[in-house]
Amino acid sequence: MDNTHNQRIGFDFSKDGLDFDSISQNRQFKSNFQLKEITVAQAKEQLLATKKIAKVLKVIGGGKEATVLLAQEKDTGELVCAKVFRYYTSTIKKRLQGTHHISANGMAGIAASQEYWNLYELHKAGIPVPKPRLLLNNITIMDFIGSDYDKTVPAPLLRDVDVRQFGDPEEIFHESIGLLADMFIKAHYIHGDYSDHNLLITKKGLITMDVSQSVQYNQKTFINTPVRIRIDQAVDMLLVDIENINKAFRRNYRLQINSDEILQEIIKELPQHLQNYLGNSDGIPIHSEGFYAPEIYLGKEQVRRDGVRKRSNRNYQRKKR
Repeated sequence: MDNTHNQRIGFDFSKDGLDFDSISQNRQFKSNFQLKEITVAQAKEQLLATKKIAKVLKVIGGGKEATVLLAQEKDTGELVCAKVFRYYTSTIKKRLQGTHHISANGMAGIAASQEYWNLYELHKAGIPVPKPRLLLNNITIMDFIGSDYDKTVPAPLLRDVDVRQFGDPEEIFHESIGLLADMFIKAHYIHGDYSDHNLLITKKGLITMDVSQSVQYNQKTFINTPVRIRIDQAVDMLLVDIENINKAFRRNYRLQINSDEILQEIIKELPQHLQNYLGNSDGIPIHSEGFYAPEIYLGKEQVRRDGVRKRSNRNYQRKKR
């Protein structure tokens, strides 16, 4: 009996019955495949394909991580804002450091998801942010905040206008600090990138945005978790946000506050057990010399390298696969 076929089964097929040739071809395809940056035309197609967007009107902005489009919702006819996270930006590259199991488009989708759910939690807590409406892969759709004079034009950024046309600069300065404090006390969030670049201004007041990097702190325990950071690290990040907005008003309007005093006033609003921990903590001090970035913002590979450098003063060599 010819058993040649049976003998070749172990060479041509895996134990799960998969053809080794097809596996090799798939690997070759993945290695040769190059992901291209998403274009505005592709983003428009994705939005129209949802059947919830009637038309995409124009590009209204762009930043270091995303392109912003103005669109019209089909059911209500209202104007909405579509934030399209790009694949190849400095922000996405930093998030990808040491994370080999996530692709660039996958990380852009994670950033869009973080933006959507952070907006959801902040809006639920009563913080003035655009209300999120829809999440689509790497696109977050939210309310459009129009200017006071033309509802088809986005409200201006704080950095782009003279705030004196909206009111007393000192009152607006205090409002920006109050907004940051409400995020910290009411919503238990730290913005992480708070400045005049991420604040819209209208006659009704300030509105913050760009919260994909924002993070919550732990209220019940004093440890880091995958989605929340320790309270002392949160306080360090809060101080950086206060100093950023302080610099903006000092530069433009010669207004200045004592960041440490403001920080202490905000801390007094925390529950007593968190205040006790901050007062008795032997870990990272509240006023550290440098900004402490939690591990969730750093790639795993970078964390390992930093650890090796601290212990042995040698550069980390990644193991060959």
